[in-house]
Amino acid sequence: MQQDNGLRSLLEALDLDEACEQLLEIAETNKVEQLTDIQQVFDLISDIGRLFDVSAKAETLRENMEERIHIVIHKLKFIATDQRPRVALIQNGHNLLRNHYLDTLIKTAGGRIVNPDEADAGLLIFLAEGMYQLLGELPVLLDQPQWKTSAAVEKNNVFLVEHSQHLQGNLLHAADDVELLAQLLYPQYFVFSESGASWMKFEL
Repeated sequence: MQQDNGLRSLLEALDLDEACEQLLEIAETNKVEQLTDIQQVFDLISDIGRLFDVSAKAETLRENMEERIHIVIHKLKFIATDQRPRVALIQNGHNLLRNHYLDTLIKTAGGRIVNPDEADAGLLIFLAEGMYQLLGELPVLLDQPQWKTSAAVEKNNVFLVEHSQHLQGNLLHAADDVELLAQLLYPQYFVFSESGASWMKFEL
């Protein structure tokens, strides 16, 4: 995860300079990967606005993000926890990608997180810098024991996502990432973007 880029893009959106970024990076509480609840993302934006006297811009950004994310949360509120899909994020073709912030995005989008020692998943998301380059490798990867018998493979729920555009830990794109995950998890409820540009379903 590129935590520094996540903070940098947010600060740039608020017209704050590099000195502010360096100050923020000193504070452990502002590390993107440590955010464990979507409310903390919203609050961090407000805190930065107050700290650097750009509250108006920060609140506009926060309100837009909250509105988009709350649409997702509202649509999924009646789906019981045990009915929500188990999601595995896979980076570089083999490593399960986990941290608090990514877990938060998955939970907000209506998913459950698969632990590295519990590889069974109802939905597999492969992250790649150049997702089309991974296409040829996927049949071999999906034949590995931890994925071969998973519900995701059995039910044809395997996706590729362009990692340079999504799920990098970029706070400014939190709503984009939640919407993407929600669309992959619940295509019957959400359509935010067409397959092809930044994500695609791998047909088994």
